[in-house]
Amino acid sequence: MSLAQFNLWIAEIRNDRTRGASELARRALELLAEAAQTLPAADGVELREYLLALAAQLEAARPSMAPIQNLLRRWREGLPIPADLNLTAARHLAAEQAELLIAASRRAVADCAAHAAKLLGPEPTVLTHSLSSTVVETCRLLQDSGLRMIVTESRPLAEGRQLAERLSAWKVPTTYITDAQMGLFVARADAVLVGADSVLADGAVVNKAGTYPLALAARDRGVPFYVCCESFKWRAPDDPPPELEEMAPAELGVPDWPGVTVRNVYFDVTPARLVSAWIAETGVRWPDVGP
Repeated sequence: MSLAQFNLWIAEIRNDRTRGASELARRALELLAEAAQTLPAADGVELREYLLALAAQLEAARPSMAPIQNLLRRWREGLPIPADLNLTAARHLAAEQAELLIAASRRAVADCAAHAAKLLGPEPTVLTHSLSSTVVETCRLLQDSGLRMIVTESRPLAEGRQLAERLSAWKVPTTYITDAQMGLFVARADAVLVGADSVLADGAVVNKAGTYPLALAARDRGVPFYVCCESFKWRAPDDPPPELEEMAPAELGVPDWPGVTVRNVYFDVTPARLVSAWIAETGVRWPDVGP
């Protein structure tokens, strides 16, 4: 692997609009494993320096996505390469650490979905927004249990179409709606289930724009609003505030009108007070209840 190739892969992650945060975090780890095995280096110490620099670039590529920062932080912490470690062993250590974290991420997704499926129970009608790997896996587990889905389009790139197509293949009865119809259809759901790109230390949820108004509509209609994501997505209390990424206005497909500013902010923040429960690989966390 050359540094030029790695830069192309960083651009791939930066520009990706179809994969969720966990998938992109695993992709970042895959790239580091590949770099560990193939980057030119004189010894283990030089390899470590190169890899740490590359990891920093990967972390900066998608600042709204906590699992990239958290998983790469864990990878860095597991990368103490002694000065006397030979290059071959250093390559193996760095690649193995990345592969272990990839496996841990996949197990976490599966465990999150298992807890979500148990919480939702048989024959639920569930509304979701955007495309989440934990939600997809939950649907797979419930596909033969009478599951019915309401799926938003999730503009501007309509990743909800991917989920609707998957549900169709699984023969899960699905209603596909525009984002503007959230408030109309939320009352027809037994629960709202969404993933997250990040969860702040206080439980506020960073997710695809539209999640916040959906949570408000769910609260108004008395419908539980569940957030299902791995603990890798939780930010530490001392982490800086998340950057809400803004993408190219061209994605909205409108003309260049004089005097009109087109905004395409991809993420919003749903306050913790609107979340009925957070579902992680360790189980269901309910809001603290005061005396």
